Amino acid sequence: MEKINVLLDARAMGTRPSGIGMYIYNLVKELSKYKDLNFILITDVSESEEMREIRQSLKVLEYGKPVSKNLSLLGYYHFVQKCIYKEKPDIFWEGNILVPIRIRNPYGRLVATIYDMFPLSDPEHYGKIYSMYFRYGMNKTIRYFDTFIYDSYDCKKNTERYFPEIVNKNTFVGYVIVPGLPHIEITDNGDYLYIGNLETRKGTDILLKAYKKYKEDGGTRGLRIAGKMREERIQKLFDEITSEVEGVTYLGYISEEQRNREYASCHAFLFPSRAEGFGIPIIEAMHYNKPVIAGKLDTLVEVAGNEINYFPLLQDTDKCATLLAEKMKEDKTPVNKLAYQEVIHRYSPEEVGEKYYRWLSGQIKV
Repeated sequence: MEKINVLLDARAMGTRPSGIGMYIYNLVKELSKYKDLNFILITDVSESEEMREIRQSLKVLEYGKPVSKNLSLLGYYHFVQKCIYKEKPDIFWEGNILVPIRIRNPYGRLVATIYDMFPLSDPEHYGKIYSMYFRYGMNKTIRYFDTFIYDSYDCKKNTERYFPEIVNKNTFVGYVIVPGLPHIEITDNGDYLYIGNLETRKGTDILLKAYKKYKEDGGTRGLRIAGKMREERIQKLFDEITSEVEGVTYLGYISEEQRNREYASCHAFLFPSRAEGFGIPIIEAMHYNKPVIAGKLDTLVEVAGNEINYFPLLQDTDKCATLLAEKMKEDKTPVNKLAYQEVIHRYSPEEVGEKYYRWLSGQIKV
């Protein structure tokens, strides 16, 4: 079989990869194991540890200077277009859905990954200007690209709701790779755990208010919170609630090693997010057989099924907090370890990588 040349825009992996950057890194790392796939990456700079690792085995085309979300994107994407003309790929794969110029690939397909519709479904967390820019950029990308990858069927459904014209394009639901976590002795320190950004979209206000009610109703467990404080209003609420009730430990931004230790030693994992493209922390907590209580989002139900506990997400934050506090008081800790393993396997590098490979090689038709 002839090699399939894939040129991938991996700029999100260039400096400090987080969500999208790590999605690209894990996928490329797994797919590059297939000998008939030839990956070439495009980036602005190669400063991250992940990019330096990838450079050891794959060709990387570097723009040479960091690019942010401003007019410098125009220069970067003109560079991307030059790379396409030079490398003549069978597939050009855009890792960032919003492309500010028209990209052409006369040698093959134009593919883009769609992660979520949050700027449109939850505009209050993004601002009116960015939501308008997102809609404009999506319309532009949909018009010129011919194939789209979704990270969940829920994402596909939401995209088609806002952009019904995309139903006429080729699409593929590939999910996200969640790599296996290292073996650590599993203990129970008696505390609830939350890991993620501290912001409204992630439901941090629900979490803090729920913990206050839980304590006022006689709850005795502590709450450990790890992540970056992203909003002033959440900081203010945090200060207010921690001055009224004891038991909250704020860990700040933690390392990967510390994160794994927190998962392995917590009593249960709390995830009250209002909007998720996938929900990787839930799968990570399941690696260590920890009970999970999460807001009932369609995406999370699709990803984790009925193996975790859910509470309804309502418009009223105080009611949401009460419902979460009730779940915490119920303290249903037993988990179905076999069912957990089945969920974890579904997003393993081997399972997701094989599905992507079959699609890229034409064995799965879109």
